[in-house]
Amino acid sequence: MKRVLSRKHYLGYGIGDLANGLSFGMSSTFLLVFYTDVLGITAIAAGTLFLIARMIDAVTDPLMGALTDRIFQGRVKKAAGRKIDKFRPFILYGSLPVVLISVLLFVAPGDLTDSQKLVWAYATYITWGMVYTLINIPYGSMAAVMTQHPVERVTLSASRSVGGALGSVIDRAVVPLLLAQFADDQAQGFLVAMSILGALAFVGYLICYFTVEEKVETKPEVLEKFSLKQTFGVLGRNRPFLAVSIASLAILAGFVVSGAMTVYFFRENLDALEWMGLTGLTVIGPIVLAAPVIPKLISRYGLQQTIWVSSLLGSLAFALLLVLPSTVPIFLVGTFISTLFLIIPMMSLWGMVSDSIDYNQFLSGVRQEGVIYGAYSFVRKTAQAVAGFLSGWGLSVAGYVANAEAQSSTALAGIKFMNFGAPAIGLLIAAASFKWIWNLTPEKQKEVSQAISPEPQPI
Repeated sequence: MKRVLSRKHYLGYGIGDLANGLSFGMSSTFLLVFYTDVLGITAIAAGTLFLIARMIDAVTDPLMGALTDRIFQGRVKKAAGRKIDKFRPFILYGSLPVVLISVLLFVAPGDLTDSQKLVWAYATYITWGMVYTLINIPYGSMAAVMTQHPVERVTLSASRSVGGALGSVIDRAVVPLLLAQFADDQAQGFLVAMSILGALAFVGYLICYFTVEEKVETKPEVLEKFSLKQTFGVLGRNRPFLAVSIASLAILAGFVVSGAMTVYFFRENLDALEWMGLTGLTVIGPIVLAAPVIPKLISRYGLQQTIWVSSLLGSLAFALLLVLPSTVPIFLVGTFISTLFLIIPMMSLWGMVSDSIDYNQFLSGVRQEGVIYGAYSFVRKTAQAVAGFLSGWGLSVAGYVANAEAQSSTALAGIKFMNFGAPAIGLLIAAASFKWIWNLTPEKQKEVSQAISPEPQPI
């Protein structure tokens, strides 16, 4: 199978998720504390908002995937044989709306009643989710039409993971510093931070648009068979898709809960918010170490064994942190090691989604990247919904009091459990999913590739 991508394509694709990560990282890591400590709504109200908004988002994601396929189907008929891109235009036209609503998300209007604060939070957060879908679904789907080579897909997945992690690292480095500079006006600090990060994200989207290429042609006769009902029927028999979906739901839910608790853990448990920026090293460091090793591990031990074993080891490592003392050095070293195992399945998931898309075409004869990626995004948004609710609900149950001089021992224990226990449980579920549900062996994958495209046609 011929390779068709260059370093420019990998770099551009990775920068696209760096832009996504700047926006998503702010919402997943800092929005809860913004709501509780700046906007002034309760933790349980914020958690309920996350649940409702993400469930709305989860429904719109498959619809967005179907819309991209429908739009492309119409454009192919009008193109008269000319080569057209399926997903790249959404990156260009969706970039500015995403950035603007991301900034608006961290605006705290003054003189609002408690009810008006909730209305504002619901309106801005739900709008952000819908606009983010406009760019994120096409972006994720694009990997499947950039190449069909297995190694190139793994490399694209790694590039995306590195880019997304860098976005999160930049968030964690910039925001605490600006909050320290605006200690007397946290609302202003959040607004300045998001404005800077939004500008960086906009540039990242433009770089992605001008550097990536869609090289795999989607044949018109495949598009003519479009049936959303049939697609979801086939997905129920698509074991690779089911395995990836279950694992992603569990891993992402644990990761989002942990990320939301990090700022609370450093501020309340460690009394060291100024050191939170160092947590970026526990994200980017494992990625740098794991990225070149993952393809070698998969080549030697196989995809399935590599993923389920690393998930299990990551679960055990996070569980160990629950019983160790709460100190900055232990947090940094422990999460570095735990994340090293976590990164292996997380960096592989995006490539596995592309494998699931191929497998779906193998089962049905229909190729619909947008719909299937939209369905996968539905799973991820469901995970975010559950995680957002559990974060707010957990703080409330533990007895967290916003802006208190000191939190109770129960609140501190609850924050610690959500920080380390949530990813431990998520990785354990993922290990079971990869061990007993995933069935795409190397032999089967070769059969699938030959059946759907005996000789991929790069353009």
